[in-house]
Amino acid sequence: MPGVKIGSNVIVGAGSVVTKSIKDNTIVGGNPARFISNIEEFESKVVQKNLKTKGMSYIAKKEFLMSLPDEKFIQK
Repeated sequence: MPGVKIGSNVIVGAGSVVTKSIKDNTIVGGNPARFISNIEEFESKVVQKNLKTKGMSYIAKKEFLMSLPDEKFIQK
């Protein structure tokens, strides 16, 4: 859209329609695009929930993930 400015370090969800300018370090999504989170908040949530499964085989990873309680997963 004309006059809309997207700041640096911004994540825009796939298929989102940006109708207003977006500040730096922001995550937006939807139609029209709405604020979801800022980068710092999102990163802290992801780091808390990081399960360190890199390098595990598919079967080992599946068994590990299936054994975890629901609190370990990010909720909407």
